[in-house]
Amino acid sequence: MLLNYILVDPNPIRRLYLSQILKKVKTLNFIAEFSNAVEAQNFLNYSSVDLIFLSAKLPVYNGFDFIERLKDPTEIILMTEQAEDALRAFDLNLADCISPPFSLERIEQSIARIEQRIKLSLSITKKTNDFIEIKHNLKTEKIAIDQIQWIEAVGDYIKIITHKKKFLVLSTMKDFLTRLPQEQFSRIHKSYIINLKKVINYSSSSVNIENKDFPLSRTQKKQFRLLLSRFQ
Repeated sequence: MLLNYILVDPNPIRRLYLSQILKKVKTLNFIAEFSNAVEAQNFLNYSSVDLIFLSAKLPVYNGFDFIERLKDPTEIILMTEQAEDALRAFDLNLADCISPPFSLERIEQSIARIEQRIKLSLSITKKTNDFIEIKHNLKTEKIAIDQIQWIEAVGDYIKIITHKKKFLVLSTMKDFLTRLPQEQFSRIHKSYIINLKKVINYSSSSVNIENKDFPLSRTQKKQFRLLLSRFQ
């Protein structure tokens, strides 16, 4: 399991120190770092990540205000020196709360906890009989998961492409991805989720399914190749 993460902390020295530690965790994939909540929020309005390393103290508005403004549920490791912040993090069911000095061993414990949380969530939401239910044209329909070729973002909707039909569904890409088998589907770009079983070939910048090329995001390339290798 590879977790895409961002780091949000106002202190450049601490960001550098943390980055050096996080590079050693093989299951983490660095996406971006930010010195304040506004920049991080703007980034997340158009992108998604699995994990946020978040300082409780931030300029403009603090870490807890930032959490309240998040549109999509994301695992968060809160970084703070205050005991009351740790209690609040527990109340909010955050993944973990860590205090300086940060160590590789402590962070690896946090990552292991997050991986267990994700596995538990996947086991709860796993669909039976390999079907998934959607709302389409005011009706509930069942789609065979193996029949899905790809999903694309269309404004506030997503378009699900199967071998025989197309379905327009009111949903975010991130929410719908959580309903699919994580080992079979990969979000290769902010606008596309693909069924890895349908991949014909790929290059450093695109993936081909049914003679159609899809852009492969630089930030998703590593995770895509890791997941695809399980089918080869």
